[in-house]
Amino acid sequence: MGNYSIIKTVKDAHEDGIWSVAWTRRTNRILTGSVDDSVKIWDAEDLSQIHSLQGHQLGIVSVDTSPSGQFAVSTSLDSQIRVWDIPGGSLIRTIDAGPVEAWTTCFTPDGRQVAAGTHSGLINLWTVETGTKERPLDTRGKFVMSLTYSPNGAYLASGAENGSIHIFDVATGKLIHSLPGHSMAVRSITFSSDSSTLITASDDKRINIYDVHHASCLATLSGHQSWVLSVAFSPNALHFASSSSDRKVKVWDVNQRQCVHTFEEHTDQVWGLAYNDDGSRLVSVGDDRSMVLYSC
Repeated sequence: MGNYSIIKTVKDAHEDGIWSVAWTRRTNRILTGSVDDSVKIWDAEDLSQIHSLQGHQLGIVSVDTSPSGQFAVSTSLDSQIRVWDIPGGSLIRTIDAGPVEAWTTCFTPDGRQVAAGTHSGLINLWTVETGTKERPLDTRGKFVMSLTYSPNGAYLASGAENGSIHIFDVATGKLIHSLPGHSMAVRSITFSSDSSTLITASDDKRINIYDVHHASCLATLSGHQSWVLSVAFSPNALHFASSSSDRKVKVWDVNQRQCVHTFEEHTDQVWGLAYNDDGSRLVSVGDDRSMVLYSC
């Protein structure tokens, strides 16, 4: 650790801003979703493009990959959820979620369902194989802008437009914690690999670190000059990364709660971040249409 460098930058990776990115487990592929209506699959070794997935009618809001690395899910401003086969680059299923009923999306830890946050504060769940909608989870709050499952499969955490954070028990579907959150929208949320720590990113320029079991805020970090758009926990649980409208990507030491490196490769706001399997690589995407691969 500590060897922070830029490995490669792909300029004009898309024809418009890139709003989301995900890194597959096991198969070492990077997925990007753009305002240009396309999802692209890249070889993470050399950042060569493998597939361009077409079909969404409006910009891609969110992408995620299944735990197996076999499937991808994307949501778009066109209100559709699309499930893709990553190796073949083919469409498996289209789910019409309805207007503003699918914002940020993610796979459940078993890969059988996808969850998506809605404008009304509900979290909808769909079964991938059938496309059927299951009983939603209710945050009893505002527009759900960010979602993530804990790696152990026990929790689903969500962040809302009004700064509130909710944690659900996956087995029962019950809301178990409402955390003292942020003063503005929570754009991104990430669990540590042992599922004990939650980190949130907000438009209030702050990053919060929470103890999941005790539902307490351990620290509030500042360092970005503008909205914090994305956070990603390294699989090694020692570091996490953040990206912002200030065009910077920062790497933080979790225990020291300090920024240990700042990358300034992007020329516009940086919407998304993702680590590889072992935390040795990091990728970022932004409104400048660029994708940047880092060694960290």
